[in-house]
Amino acid sequence: MKQQYKLLAATLLSAATFNVAADPAYPSRPITLIVPFGAGGAFDVVARMTAKEVGEEIKQSIVVENKPGAGGTLGGKLVANAKADGYTLLFSGTGPISIAPAVYKNLGYSPAKALAPVVQLTSSPLILAASDKFKGKTVQDFVAQLKASPGKYNYASSGNGTIVHLAGEYFKTQTKTDAVHIPFGGGAQVATSLLAGETLFSITNIPNVRSHIEAGKLRGLATTAAKRSSAFPNLPTMRESGYPQFDLTGWIGIFAPAGTPAAIVEKLNAAYVKAMQDPELKKRLVEQGDEVATGSVAAFTSFVAKSDEQWSKIATSANVKID
Repeated sequence: MKQQYKLLAATLLSAATFNVAADPAYPSRPITLIVPFGAGGAFDVVARMTAKEVGEEIKQSIVVENKPGAGGTLGGKLVANAKADGYTLLFSGTGPISIAPAVYKNLGYSPAKALAPVVQLTSSPLILAASDKFKGKTVQDFVAQLKASPGKYNYASSGNGTIVHLAGEYFKTQTKTDAVHIPFGGGAQVATSLLAGETLFSITNIPNVRSHIEAGKLRGLATTAAKRSSAFPNLPTMRESGYPQFDLTGWIGIFAPAGTPAAIVEKLNAAYVKAMQDPELKKRLVEQGDEVATGSVAAFTSFVAKSDEQWSKIATSANVKID
């Protein structure tokens, strides 16, 4: 996987050599930003917030188009097949880019070969949320309860092959526990099942459960990144809770079709990096459980390759495959 991204980087450099002057006025017309999920969700909200800021930075409108379907991969395919001129971009993340190729037997395209990383926007820790049927207070208490009755308890996910599903399997591996996977149709249903006590826990996206944890209806035990979450600064990380190798995050970034001239990719990168420093935007992202995590094109290219590798290992270890 890393080699594929290295080849892609070389292709971009070559494209810059021959096409740097192809559109010196770029962007001279509106840019289409494909969001591979439906309108109104957390993903879509972030896309529209950032598109507005970047549009002001590059003095050109960025038109958001929602193209949901196939677990977020339909939008990726549309961008992969678009003209590599910088006018069609993809707003995507962990699931469609890193997890889908690892779990779908017939994805129909390779994100690593067909898409060029432009810039990382956010990093999003997940949270270990438990039903109030769990009466302990710490991760250690929780793991002890699971170990006392292997296979007795269950965990909720937002569907087979989702980040929440694989995070649950990763948790089981890291803590050497066993629990039964119960897939639902989305994050709201995960929260509903936890509130009803139908499932004991979930390693889920923070927006799915934040209000319920703050209201005392669910228990937040730990977050999953190496550092504490700005959304829950008083919650320990899994590393602080006794699992020093535990590091799991979701992320969002911008991609272009492979072959997009490097000069255009770099211009987009610079615009997004600058726009993401807006204090109000940062505040709104933290409210959604996201952390701003921008950097260079090279840094994002390397990051995506590592993300692909991590999630592929988790999917393989858990034997998660979808036809």
